[in-house]
Amino acid sequence: MNGQKTVLIVDADRRQCELVCQTLESEGLRLVVTGNMYQAFHRIEHLKVDILIAQLKADRVDGLALLKAATQHHPDVGVIFITASNVLETDTGIKAMLAHESTYFLTEPVNPAHLKALLHRTLQNQRLTFENRQLQSQIDEKEGLRRLTGQAPQMIQVREMITQVAPTKATVMIYGARGTGKELVARAIHHRSLRRGSLIAFNCATLNENLAESELFGHERGAFSGAYYERKGRFELAHGGTLFLDEVSQLSLSNQARLLRVLEEREFERVGGTKTIRVDVRVVCATNHDLEAACKNREFLPDLYDRLNVVPIHLSTLQERVEDVPLLVKDFLEEFCKQNGKALMTLTPEAIRTLMKYDWPGNVRELKNCIEGLVVMSTQSTLQQADLPERILKATGAILPNLPSAPTVWTIADTQSSSPRLNVELGMSLEEINKEVLRATLEYVNNNKAKAAKILEVSRRTIQRKSKEYGLCKD
Repeated sequence: MNGQKTVLIVDADRRQCELVCQTLESEGLRLVVTGNMYQAFHRIEHLKVDILIAQLKADRVDGLALLKAATQHHPDVGVIFITASNVLETDTGIKAMLAHESTYFLTEPVNPAHLKALLHRTLQNQRLTFENRQLQSQIDEKEGLRRLTGQAPQMIQVREMITQVAPTKATVMIYGARGTGKELVARAIHHRSLRRGSLIAFNCATLNENLAESELFGHERGAFSGAYYERKGRFELAHGGTLFLDEVSQLSLSNQARLLRVLEEREFERVGGTKTIRVDVRVVCATNHDLEAACKNREFLPDLYDRLNVVPIHLSTLQERVEDVPLLVKDFLEEFCKQNGKALMTLTPEAIRTLMKYDWPGNVRELKNCIEGLVVMSTQSTLQQADLPERILKATGAILPNLPSAPTVWTIADTQSSSPRLNVELGMSLEEINKEVLRATLEYVNNNKAKAAKILEVSRRTIQRKSKEYGLCKD
């Protein structure tokens, strides 16, 4: 927001234009004046216009067309239209108000004091917008959308859903495999909500039924053996805020019933108590299980499922959005280099391609841990493919597992007399060797990909992908 503001004045009335300029010349603004549409469009396209002052409707001025062009090039532009006294009752005036919220109207003849007041109000609104955006950016950077990195369609949709659902009171269910960032989504929802309380998290899979009940709803002194004092539960601690229940499918049926009652009645009693406690808590849940199947198997209450599944958000695995790996790597490198006081590191394109080929069973969390390890252990500013963990190199075929180095031609050992020969010769490229190893292994196990994966110490998905890539698929 620093620097001189540019005001574009578009007015076909020369005397009125001079009056506007005289009124504003002491405000420390850069004034750009034009009396026709062609020049106005040119200025809008080539200048950073902060405020547009223009006639709404005149012989050579179409204010709505100017407004459209200005907001397209400068979304935060402030607009002051000079109008006839009755213009606000016309369709043109209404359209102008609806088209841009930062629009003010100044009736003719121009009153200098009124013009200055509208100018200062416009500048103040721009300042507030800028400060709010900065504050929201700081929040997002710490706990919000910025950490949900990715340009894959799935991640764009997730961020849009968070933005839409966060200000509401709706209960949210987050579905996703381990390491996909379920708690990160929950935190983004909370921090972008209007709630003033804290975000309280609880993993439902960590405690048995009785302890989980006490953790959620609290207990009174003497409620059970070892209860030497009263204790508030997670629901009380989250009053006015958000309660995040991770792995909610792991709750016992009795605790599911208590949770359902709290969601419906907004009240409960502590374990061993009779006093009813009322709470205002928004619940966000997460699971990596199929809750519909759990309901059919009578492992999860259908009524609770309906109550929790108001807004479902599905998180993709990293393998399903592999195009986001380079962006995630960049963010993690910046984060861990800063944490460890090191100069910013980069990965070679070859290393990035290798990371994109890996299956990432642990998803984003596994990638994050991988990058942290590389940053901590490396002394180089540029990380090579060879610097990647051996498990990733083996799984992606970047190195051959257990490949003998002495013979130039060798045979996979087998008790059968018709063992397939593996022809590996000096001068072959690494890719040619990998293909030959995979071909011979699949032939050896009669195309059983699970056995081939075990022999080569890679995942079955890698075997399937490489088989297609090398044209070795038989099914």
